[in-house]
Amino acid sequence: MKPEEYVLRATDLYYKGDYEGAIKNLDKAIVLKSDFAGAWYNKGIVLSVVCRHEEEVEAYNRAIQIKPDYAEAWNNKSAALGKLGRFEEALAASNKTLALKPWFPVAWCNKGAALGWLGRDEEAIEAYDKALEFQSDYVEAWNNKGVALCNLNLLDDAIKALDKAIKLKSYYAEAWYNRARVYAKKGINKKAN
Repeated sequence: MKPEEYVLRATDLYYKGDYEGAIKNLDKAIVLKSDFAGAWYNKGIVLSVVCRHEEEVEAYNRAIQIKPDYAEAWNNKSAALGKLGRFEEALAASNKTLALKPWFPVAWCNKGAALGWLGRDEEAIEAYDKALEFQSDYVEAWNNKGVALCNLNLLDDAIKALDKAIKLKSYYAEAWYNRARVYAKKGINKKAN
């Protein structure tokens, strides 16, 4: 089989929930064509799902070595680094993504998350606002903005952002939880329950 066929098979296995099978097929594609940036990128995605984040970062690094302007790989690397608690590196990867693709809302949201992890909530809000400028219905950006606003004790604004997330996705448990936290912080326990 050709490398591209292994990637297609891996994609099929991924959607069927056979992540180890997907990784094996991506590895076969990479053995046949070690400079196949897309295979390395897809491997990073599968490794993310199975929470093998160190290997995930390495897969994105390989994709980026082959294709330095691979914005999606830089973006996913940022998210993986955040999961590993490597927030300065996550921020740097987000900035690289945005240098390549300044209109990429997910990259702005990842940048906001990295800034938030670093305790830079005002800058995080600016990044979330930029994400929302490009995609006004971006639920995670609204949720994360609400958290950052709460961290700054801008509680009414935090509730508005979290209400927007809930309006967009009524079953988004994280936004409900965060809104309850804000109400509890305000001392309004009836709405927190």
